Amino acid sequence: MSAIVTNPESIKVVPPPWTCHYEAYVGAFYVSAKSGLPRDIAYETLEASSAKTAEAGVWKGGMVMIQLLRYNSTPVGPYDEMILMPGNFEVPGGHGSHTRITRIYVSQRDTTFNGRKHWNIPKHIARFKYTGDFSSPPFTVQLFPEDPATETPIFTASLQHLAFWTPTFPFSSNVLKWLWIPNSVVQPPLPEGEPKEVLCGTNAWYKVTASIYSPKAKLVWMDLKQQGKEARGEDKNWWPGIKRWHVGLRLQNTQMDLGDPEVLSM
Repeated sequence: MSAIVTNPESIKVVPPPWTCHYEAYVGAFYVSAKSGLPRDIAYETLEASSAKTAEAGVWKGGMVMIQLLRYNSTPVGPYDEMILMPGNFEVPGGHGSHTRITRIYVSQRDTTFNGRKHWNIPKHIARFKYTGDFSSPPFTVQLFPEDPATETPIFTASLQHLAFWTPTFPFSSNVLKWLWIPNSVVQPPLPEGEPKEVLCGTNAWYKVTASIYSPKAKLVWMDLKQQGKEARGEDKNWWPGIKRWHVGLRLQNTQMDLGDPEVLSM
């Protein structure tokens, strides 16, 4: 199990821009707004109970994306990350509908504070446990709460090759617009949690755009069969009503450039 990187004396604060290098796996599936948003899956407890979240616009459904990342180089050091983007939300103030990150776990406190402060990314700390090698599927990853006494996983995913051999290809976030997929998220203000020096709150709406490039992408299988109390449905496939297996994308030697957010007027 990966150790949580802590900094008991102070948090390393690094303003944008950031350049990060990582490897990632991305899975996606479509859900209709008629199915309803499972809030206990879409949000951590802090955000789920916040008035700021309640006032942050209606969920419209759409493409749900799950990302598993291992950063080997960032301005605050290496860390692991899991991201949930559950489709589109109506943004107040006449800004239309946009995708957003509603739940995200990391293995390090510095990136938790910086992500929340600079981009409204609702990061929380978790323990990441791997069975197998992240860089060489097949492997399984389980996320556990920060408290080491808790042994029930929050989330489980297994990755394996789509076939014995699949071709690789370059991937760039610039091509997303041709697929009608945005390369930006619109993030609402965040509530403050404990400890305040890590789970800081914010007050403005941010539009965050990242530039991403991987010279080596390929298709993989993502298995969402769950374990523990977060399991749902007959097949325990995490999100209610979805299948267990999903085609995903593996991104190797990836670079992400992340600048200052655009502040939206409400």
